[in-house]
Amino acid sequence: MRARDGDRVEIAPGTYYDCAVWRSNDLTVEGTGRGVVITDKTCQGKGLVVVTGNNVTVRNLTLQRARVPDNNGAGIRAEGRNLTVDGVRFIDDQNGILAAPSPQSTVIVRNSDFERDGVCRQACAHGIYVNHIARLRVEHSRFFEIREGHGIKSRAARTEVVDCDIADGANGTSSYQIDVPNGGAVLIT
Repeated sequence: MRARDGDRVEIAPGTYYDCAVWRSNDLTVEGTGRGVVITDKTCQGKGLVVVTGNNVTVRNLTLQRARVPDNNGAGIRAEGRNLTVDGVRFIDDQNGILAAPSPQSTVIVRNSDFERDGVCRQACAHGIYVNHIARLRVEHSRFFEIREGHGIKSRAARTEVVDCDIADGANGTSSYQIDVPNGGAVLIT
């Protein structure tokens, strides 16, 4: 089945050993209950979910074990403009969210968990890594036991991190909790 612009895609609880590429604009994809897990299979050598459409919302999913040979696999690979992630768990992924450069784009992450994401092999992968976008806003989210990479790495013109819990815990080995290597406007509260 192919989603069309403006559709709402509902996913029933269950474990899905599959991946998805969402090309449609103004799309909402959400789990209909607890326990919607997408795991192990990546699309296009990029991630469990590859979003090329604009204005996409992803909610109430668990995305786990995103792995690709170049060690840059993502739970969500954002290639379109304007992504909202709400109530999503990212577990044991190389990257939780990896966003491609898109100078007018905004990525908003809220009420989400990033657990044991990250890896450093040829390059480092992180809980969240956004390239050159207009704005990254992360709120009411938890980063726990990130491995080797950073909890949040942002090259956005504006980075906002509000009311988040970021901790290595007993087994985390993150390089930085938050890294904003290009500077820009930064708000951390």
